[in-house]
Amino acid sequence: MLKPARTFRGGYKFKNFNGQARPVIVENQIPAIVIIPLKQGFGTELKSLVKKGDAVFAGQTIARDDSVVSSPIHSSVNGVVEEVKRINYFKRQTTMVIIRTTNASGEIPRLEGCSPDWARLSNEKIEELIYLSGVSSLDREGIPTRFKSSIIPPEEVKHLIVHGVGSEPYNISLELLLKDKNLLNFLEGVKILKRIMPNSKVHLSLNAQKRNIIEQVTKLTSQLEWLDTYPLEPKYPQGYDEILVPTILNQNFPYGYSAANIGVVILNIQAVLGVYEAVCEGKPFIERIIAICGPSIKDNIHIKVRVGTSLKDILAGRVKTETPVRVVLNSLLTGFQLNDISLPVDRTFSHIVAIPEKREREFLSFMRPGKTRDSYTRAFLAEILPWVKRAPDTNEHGEERPCISCGFCEEVCPVKIIPHLLAKHVQRSLIDETLMNYGIFNCIECGLCSYVCPSKISLMKIIKDGQDKLTMQGCDSTQCILPYFNLKGIEEYRGVTKL
Repeated sequence: MLKPARTFRGGYKFKNFNGQARPVIVENQIPAIVIIPLKQGFGTELKSLVKKGDAVFAGQTIARDDSVVSSPIHSSVNGVVEEVKRINYFKRQTTMVIIRTTNASGEIPRLEGCSPDWARLSNEKIEELIYLSGVSSLDREGIPTRFKSSIIPPEEVKHLIVHGVGSEPYNISLELLLKDKNLLNFLEGVKILKRIMPNSKVHLSLNAQKRNIIEQVTKLTSQLEWLDTYPLEPKYPQGYDEILVPTILNQNFPYGYSAANIGVVILNIQAVLGVYEAVCEGKPFIERIIAICGPSIKDNIHIKVRVGTSLKDILAGRVKTETPVRVVLNSLLTGFQLNDISLPVDRTFSHIVAIPEKREREFLSFMRPGKTRDSYTRAFLAEILPWVKRAPDTNEHGEERPCISCGFCEEVCPVKIIPHLLAKHVQRSLIDETLMNYGIFNCIECGLCSYVCPSKISLMKIIKDGQDKLTMQGCDSTQCILPYFNLKGIEEYRGVTKL
């Protein structure tokens, strides 16, 4: 018998958005040039170990520093280094290694010491393989090993949460990730992680609507006393660390810090599969499965790409050209708007979303039936036609207006703050401790308050501005958090996040 689905206060369910990626995967061809960022995932930026003119092979370590919180970075192709330079990469200057492919072979040399019979390996070797593969850099806290891949060592992990909820408007297909032997590989990956984190309780949190997968996982893990499986309602932003911790563990989250600071490691399914591939197959993490989503994509599928492939190469021939398009990375609500498609993907990318760019207002749009329009107000026909796909675009359908105190932002806020009240204080330049008392630093920037606001107020941006102004005055969440939590790895976490 399945457990009842868990959820949280607030949030919002995105239903039936047009352009979901089908559970089909296509391997993208190896590009002629890759651009490898020397900061990928959790950790500090590294210095290149290679220089212009050096020959490299797929899987070769091109950046590594065991003295800082980081994980090694690899070449994703066989080729020659053309240049090492710094470029602007999503709002920060980052060193890039540019490699021209000379041999488009799909073969990737194995890491030394890997074994399908991983139970015979020592903990030291398992942690070394996870670290050397680069998979230890994934997700918000990284994967703890005896190397400095995270801010806490494996022995201090109390809980490991593996999630596959899929609460965004667009999500990677859970059925695809756990298809056929991948389900067994995934569970082996979980067991490997339990081996190196012996003091942890493992929690698998899966989309409650994927009953078949939950039943299979529950059956295969029924004898494991250290593991629990939880169905979770796919309500946004359930996949955020700040929401998973209270939902699964029923304990408070130290806003402004990470789950690792309280001994919790949170990983997604691709990270766990990467652990299995590193330890059992010796595969460095140089490929990533990315969902190509949105109504402006010709064929919504999943693709497997080499790290460093440019977004231009990925999107070539896949984007509809009839109307202008906006491309967003990872999250439709909070992801980066892509203005430069020459930039490369790194090993943290999960989605590329393309939606129509519509700037002109529709005449009397509020009087139209809106059978394809998603709205929290339930004022459109789409609410009673659930089988009709929602068609997102960039049009705000109106200008910003004064707040009407409807309370929608308060209803959906998953961290129980009052966005419209905070925004009014910030707009009136009332930057003082009142904002802290109202929990301004608890904001997790999920973007729901701005999404549901009928007055089109950019509440999340205003709240972020208020946080920045308080920080400039010397105020942050420290005094609200440190007295109530026994946090670990604080200095290490600050060292990584300030870079």
